[in-house]
Amino acid sequence: MSEFSSGLGLGLSAALLFLSGAAQAADVPSRANAIAAADAAAGLPVAQDAGVPVCATPPESGSKLAGDMELGSEGHSIELRNSGTRDALVKIRHADTGHLAASFFLRRQEALSIEGVPDGRYLIQYAFGPALAPDCKSFTHILKANQMPEADEMTTQVIDDDEHTEVKRSSVSYVISVSESANVKPVAIDAAAFNAE
Repeated sequence: MSEFSSGLGLGLSAALLFLSGAAQAADVPSRANAIAAADAAAGLPVAQDAGVPVCATPPESGSKLAGDMELGSEGHSIELRNSGTRDALVKIRHADTGHLAASFFLRRQEALSIEGVPDGRYLIQYAFGPALAPDCKSFTHILKANQMPEADEMTTQVIDDDEHTEVKRSSVSYVISVSESANVKPVAIDAAAFNAE
């Protein structure tokens, strides 16, 4: 093979690599554009602003971040699945006082099972944001926040008769998403109501 044809072959290979790299680079913005378009269709503002401080080490999905709820070895269960394209914060509040019982971080497209929940009446709230703030417990800003329409009453029932003793506990399950196509119609709340301790 002559030096000319060898050089031509290398030139074509480099050109093909350049075009292949350009196509892959084009995929990233088109994916970002598709996500931005989906967020816009759901009524969400633009993603995180550059230069805003964020959490350096985000917690694992399902991590308890705050609240006075002590989970036991036995108790009720709450299951949540984030079907959205954004990470979520989930808050469980004491329905009677509005005080924070527990808050959890739930990554997009992941599920969370909270076991050992004590008896009580609880409101479940959730919010989506672009990134966790430096405290790793809140969002830099809230894109959308919702609350389940009714409180969940969780009461242990003990059925005791001559033949056996049976303990019944509650279990609730919700799918959360940015759109309102989830299994329960949520109620919109403002960022202040969600961020309250």
